[in-house]
Amino acid sequence: MPLRETLETIRNGPTPGNEESAKMWIMAPILQDLGWQPFDIQWEYKVGRSKGRVDAALMGEKGAAAFIEAKAPGSRLDDHVEQVLGYAFQEGANICALTTGLEWWLYLPAETGYNFDERRFAELRLKDDPVEQLATDFAAFLGKEPLLDGEAEKKAKQVLKARREAEHLDKEVPGIWRAMLDAPDEELIELVSKRVYEKTNLRPTPQQVTSALKGSPTPPSVRPPQRVDSPKKEQKQPTGTPKPTSIKLWDKYYQVKNWIDILDIVVDSLYERHEQNFEPGLNLRNNRGPYVSRNTSDIARPRRVGKRDLFLDRNIGHSEVKERAKELLEAFGYKFSDLEITV
Repeated sequence: MPLRETLETIRNGPTPGNEESAKMWIMAPILQDLGWQPFDIQWEYKVGRSKGRVDAALMGEKGAAAFIEAKAPGSRLDDHVEQVLGYAFQEGANICALTTGLEWWLYLPAETGYNFDERRFAELRLKDDPVEQLATDFAAFLGKEPLLDGEAEKKAKQVLKARREAEHLDKEVPGIWRAMLDAPDEELIELVSKRVYEKTNLRPTPQQVTSALKGSPTPPSVRPPQRVDSPKKEQKQPTGTPKPTSIKLWDKYYQVKNWIDILDIVVDSLYERHEQNFEPGLNLRNNRGPYVSRNTSDIARPRRVGKRDLFLDRNIGHSEVKERAKELLEAFGYKFSDLEITV
């Protein structure tokens, strides 16, 4: 009978009343479907020179490939782990199993430096787990061919390593997250700020985001969120527009004396982030010429950018500054809302 059908029959049948019934009704049919012939299995296998015996040893040419210790359904498997691991380690079995018939615990007995529980790489529950998954796991870890050619042990080690790594992450992640909330870095603050802006069209200050992450009230000295108008709704500044006094770009504040200072800061900041590839900025131009160029002859009022031979065109009126800053930011994949101007 195919293994899946055997497992379906077992899970839908009655629970065996004792250990011998579990061996006959559950263990033996499963092992047969896994390719083990009666002569491959030594029942009540005597372990070395000791008086100990293990219920079933799955034998290969070099000796026992796996041990299976059976207990009556309802037994506490925890009480028998040390015994079966000791037997398996003594005889050099690659894998051992402890089972009540309906529950199977699988171990790598030779794993050193770990306690007994940390050597367990799988638990199979015949009444609860999906039949497809049970069949796959039984075949992978207790199938005759995988056990004898070493693939079962190899895969079990991979599973055990992944399991340990997952358990390690389960322990470490909460502490790391708490530390991030207590002392959030700029990247986390910027991410939260962007999400708030997307939902409310209000950009919180870094102090507000930090206070929210810590679960504490916003300090009274922190200014309220500033509304940032969408570039599409922005109106051109009329003649006589007040001079700017400061700007904020990517949560950094700068003092400015005039509108052209804003363009200087935007270009310098973009250059700091994209020094190795400033082509998006070099591709921008209007009917008067390029915004940034490598050739000063292309620009009426050039200003050197960074350490490279790049020059910014500053021959523009204050009414053009915001639109040009917007084009430059967007050319490099940023939003105009990353720039806040105070007048």
